[in-house]
Amino acid sequence: MQDLPLATDAPPPMPAWRRADVRLFTWLGAGHGAGPLRLRLAIWTAHWSWVPLVALLAFIAWQQPGGIRQVGLCLAVATAVQVLSKRLCARWRAPRPFLLGLSPNHLRHGDRAGFPSTHAMVMGAILGFLAPALGPGLPLAGVALIALGTGWARVYAGAHFPSDVAAGLLAGALIGAGMGLALRP
Repeated sequence: MQDLPLATDAPPPMPAWRRADVRLFTWLGAGHGAGPLRLRLAIWTAHWSWVPLVALLAFIAWQQPGGIRQVGLCLAVATAVQVLSKRLCARWRAPRPFLLGLSPNHLRHGDRAGFPSTHAMVMGAILGFLAPALGPGLPLAGVALIALGTGWARVYAGAHFPSDVAAGLLAGALIGAGMGLALRP
């Protein structure tokens, strides 16, 4: 006779916000129903969006007055934000969609926690840091487009829930903007 699982072995009920997150994740077409062309684009973007970002940062460094200093400080802040994000993930231990069976692990990602998204938090920090220095224009729009595209790709490929990305972008942007203003000459 097979032992039946105890009620205490069941996972805790999913909070309402996470249920809404799962619905949004599914509505975005991510997970098992991901379209093959969009999935290839998402995987490429998730892995390689740093390349156009680095190119854009190099352009900003050379074209803006004080750009080399700004980009150097921005990268230092982004590094600190990355460390903070990984610590927050370890503390909150929120599972990724593929760990809940909602998606294949398209990015072959590790099983560590995913809230907040470290990629989104770093991208948000870069965006927030540079926004006051750059002001509106194509370079800032380019950073924003790369940040949003990376966030979409990580959701679509099953590595994150939309709230992981939104929280990461928001927290990173706030920290980046605060540090950008504090370190401004």
